[in-house]
Amino acid sequence: MVPGLRGRLVSHAYVEQQLLPALARSGPDAVHTAAARRLGQWWRRVNRALGPASSARAILDVAVAPMLAILGYGTPALSSHEWGLDGSIGPSGTALVVLPWSRSPDSAWTSVLRAGLASSARWALVTNGHTLRIVDLSRAWTRHSVEFHLGAALSDEKGVAALLELASAPAVTGEAAVGRSLAAVIAESDRFSARVCQSLGNGVLAALPQLTQALSARPRGDKPSGLSGPGESPFDQALTVIYRVLFLLFAEARGLVPIWNDVYREAYTIDALCRRVIERPGAPGLWASLQAISRMAHSGCRAGDLDVTAFNGRLFSPSQTPLADRHLVPDSVAQAVVLALATIESPTGRHRIAYHDLGVEQLGSVYERVLEHEPARPPSPGAPARQAGRTIVLTKTSTERKSTGSFYTPRALTEFLVRRTLHPLVDGRTADEILSLRVVDPAMGSGAFLVAACLYLADQCEHASVRDGDWHAGEVTMADRIGLRRAVAERCLYGVDVNPTAVQLARLSLWLTTLASDRPLTFLDHHLAVGDSLIGARLPDLAGPPRATPSRSRRAVPQLPLFEDDVAHIARERVLPERIRLALQPSDTLDAVRAKERTLAALTGPDGPFAKWSAAADAWCAASLWPGSPPSRALVAEGLAGALGAATTLPRAQIEHWLAEARSIARRHAVFHWELSFPEVFFDAAGRPRPDGGFDAVMGNPPWDMLRADTGSAGDRRSDRDRTASLLRFFRSSGTYGCQGSGHPNRYQLFLERAWQLARPEGRWGMILPSGIATDHGSALLRRRLFERHTVDTWLGFDNRQAIFPIHRSVRFVVMAGTNGGSTERLDMRCGLQHAGVLERLPSSPNDGGAPRPICVTRSRLEAWDPDHLTVPEITCQEALGILTHAAEVAPRLSSAEGWGARFGRELNATDDRPHFVARPHPSALPIVEGKHLRPFRVGIDETTAAIPRAIAERLIDSRTSFDRVRLAYRDVASATNAVTLIAALLPRHTLSTHTLFCLKTPLDLQAQWCLLALLNSLVANYLVRLHVTTHVTTALMARLPVPRPSRRSSACRELTALARVLAATGIDAAPDAYARLNAVVAELYQLSSGQYEHIVSSFPLLSNDLRQRCLQTHKQATEARKGLLIAR
Repeated sequence: MVPGLRGRLVSHAYVEQQLLPALARSGPDAVHTAAARRLGQWWRRVNRALGPASSARAILDVAVAPMLAILGYGTPALSSHEWGLDGSIGPSGTALVVLPWSRSPDSAWTSVLRAGLASSARWALVTNGHTLRIVDLSRAWTRHSVEFHLGAALSDEKGVAALLELASAPAVTGEAAVGRSLAAVIAESDRFSARVCQSLGNGVLAALPQLTQALSARPRGDKPSGLSGPGESPFDQALTVIYRVLFLLFAEARGLVPIWNDVYREAYTIDALCRRVIERPGAPGLWASLQAISRMAHSGCRAGDLDVTAFNGRLFSPSQTPLADRHLVPDSVAQAVVLALATIESPTGRHRIAYHDLGVEQLGSVYERVLEHEPARPPSPGAPARQAGRTIVLTKTSTERKSTGSFYTPRALTEFLVRRTLHPLVDGRTADEILSLRVVDPAMGSGAFLVAACLYLADQCEHASVRDGDWHAGEVTMADRIGLRRAVAERCLYGVDVNPTAVQLARLSLWLTTLASDRPLTFLDHHLAVGDSLIGARLPDLAGPPRATPSRSRRAVPQLPLFEDDVAHIARERVLPERIRLALQPSDTLDAVRAKERTLAALTGPDGPFAKWSAAADAWCAASLWPGSPPSRALVAEGLAGALGAATTLPRAQIEHWLAEARSIARRHAVFHWELSFPEVFFDAAGRPRPDGGFDAVMGNPPWDMLRADTGSAGDRRSDRDRTASLLRFFRSSGTYGCQGSGHPNRYQLFLERAWQLARPEGRWGMILPSGIATDHGSALLRRRLFERHTVDTWLGFDNRQAIFPIHRSVRFVVMAGTNGGSTERLDMRCGLQHAGVLERLPSSPNDGGAPRPICVTRSRLEAWDPDHLTVPEITCQEALGILTHAAEVAPRLSSAEGWGARFGRELNATDDRPHFVARPHPSALPIVEGKHLRPFRVGIDETTAAIPRAIAERLIDSRTSFDRVRLAYRDVASATNAVTLIAALLPRHTLSTHTLFCLKTPLDLQAQWCLLALLNSLVANYLVRLHVTTHVTTALMARLPVPRPSRRSSACRELTALARVLAATGIDAAPDAYARLNAVVAELYQLSSGQYEHIVSSFPLLSNDLRQRCLQTHKQATEARKGLLIAR
């Protein structure tokens, strides 16, 4: 480590391993040597002259002004305030904040921000005389900085070198040599950290199969252990062991275990094991040492001066890893695990991973990579079946396992969305009011949002306590801050995830965030739960069967008697007091934590106070989830009555058997009943449902996967089909969701509606969703409700061009936040964003200054553009807004009877109809055209490889509307990042297409189709499509596309027809002038101004510059000719 260096803006490992060695290799620097000597003399004078009572003015005169001169800065110009001094330094304009000696830079953050915004500077220097903090004001809201504790830094050569390299005026102002400015160092440090994180993920993936293999080996007399089965499989237990090691490495790096004790440091740390492995490869006893460290972490120890606080919780519990306790894992495997997790391979040898540099979000990144894999035993070529596949490897995840996860969310996104969502709830509130908030992530994954919320709320509590006079700014300690984080974690934060590993990791992340060296782990089991947030029952649901269940008898199904009084009594007397105590009583001792564990077990056990309600809720959900044909309403009513203890007409044994099956189905689907799991959120002190029940805020980045069973292998599809059918029945018919479309639902749509249900009236919500929320036909009902019943204050549109998420770079997504209640009459939006870092420059409130003005789109304008679906186009600038508005005014929609009345649809399905396909060439078979065979105006028939016999085709599809006629078609799959997005051509007769093409179903004559083809392949139509497109150009999008229809006798129609024929014969590259002329004619039909057309052409950077210039020049000539004619007349 570099003495005295702190902060997260620059990786300490990068400074120590790369930056400083590079400086040493460059040879001695006389200027640096002189500055280092002067800094040493300066610090001795400061120590003699200043102390805790020194004012900001004394700090400036004695310490800051001389230090700035040594570092190469000019003279500061400062203003005096009650809290200190602020202003700027010389011609560079770098902001400067000077504080009294006793005041921490943490306590002056608002002042730093105000000074930075006032100066418009990139950097701010903050100092109290004994620390120097450099703040990046371009992302000030993140509070990331690089900080030097000057006494420690100036006592060591490495600290002095780092201070001069990072804090000097040339480095900060950007005047340093190439690659040595602070901005350049930070950029390279970020790349270094990304490589370390990647290496850590690779290490986990390398160690995991080896450890799984070792735990899978069967001790004599034991039963075989399989590779699957949640919570008990060797794979899951190996993952738990690996996360134990990771947790301890994080804790050791932060001094949260007693590494200052010689016995503990040398015998019970992963750091000591790593040194042993590096110095003595193959040394025995490594696995035994790992087990001993785990036992110590679980049980703690107090012997003499060694005091180890026990890490309670499931992570270190022996019951979570019975195989690890029974197996003698080879030391070679233990060595591989330690090396993989504690070191990184580099060209100069192995280096230790600096865990003090890593944030807990790196655990989430590793988890997301693990989620992509599962263990398998591949067959050994030539080996008999009984000997095949002895070695376990990790393979890419099957659809079943992958469907339980979502993408890890980068820190910049989580921190911004937490700030933007929670700011209205904490602004001006007291610390106690902030601690009374309840915040949930219903798809928490590894807990990234909960960690960010924990830090944000704790920080706001500190700010409120200082503002209200309860705390003094200069006296707040790190122990105070950790105490606030622990209180926030136990009282305010809730999370649910369907993946048990994710829930365990979320606990781990919050433990690391709230860990104190003298306290046990915070108790989180009452707020972090395993379950599917989307599947569950509310208490009012239990009055009768769900709507999804069929009625097989005319006999009326009796409604169950009212049970509100019963629920209220149980909640008031037996549940709520205990739940509140779980949240409010601090987890300061191991006994207190163990008592909480016993209380929660009693509340949620099979004999708990809500047990019968849970059984009834399970049965209610199972009735919709039942595989095959669901049970009758009468049977479900009997089951619900039996579960609740009411009278039934069926024999008790039959009811019990049915309830057991229902319980098994509910368990397989991980149903989660929100009211029963978190009653304090939904019931008042009297046990009655709260009219304002719900969470204060709901946040998250839910899964984006479609609910369908047509991905993966044939085996995967078969295994998923029944489960998917059951889920669809529940989502569509249980009455829980009312804003879903008729097509295949996407989980993000369900999660958004669930978020609205979970948030209280006037509660906040913030979500990261794919851009389908703005444009998809299936999200129309959600958009309608969004605008009519919610107040949206944040709408940021991103594309994934810079790989923010590990998915296709053409994908777009939306960061949005709002409030339950009210309506949205104007939408302030920013779109076209590509870097998550832009969020670090946006304020916590959309009403704060310091950010570019958004594009404002009124709801009435959205209604005018698309009254049926209320789509929200991707508008990046005022020019785009003006063009879209203008196009909608001058041209009818493509599907409109006033225009083309065009309707598109599919022909064959490449998956369902594949058994009928034959290879080309084949006699009397029709070539099958796919999307990849289309280019603008042209069809590559010679490129097709499949065909279908005509006789079979005639049975599958009406020949009159398909292969017996020429018809216009366009590609379904496209991207806003392709050269062009809307790609259309005319399919010849005697061909068929797959589902990757949409074909014209409206009977237009050939001339009309050529004219329409010209219009659809134009840059104007492509531009308008790009404002809406995600990865598919849907028929719904095309239906609302504004497309003019010139009279068939007009010169425009005749010219477009002729030009389209030319381009179909030659292609655009061979006839660029024809394409330029076509676009000029289309621009005239849309009545575009020269500025509007120039903007459209400039938005296609992947087209050749020559072609773009031809388009502009041709349009200019056409415009001038038209003006000449008008003048002549």
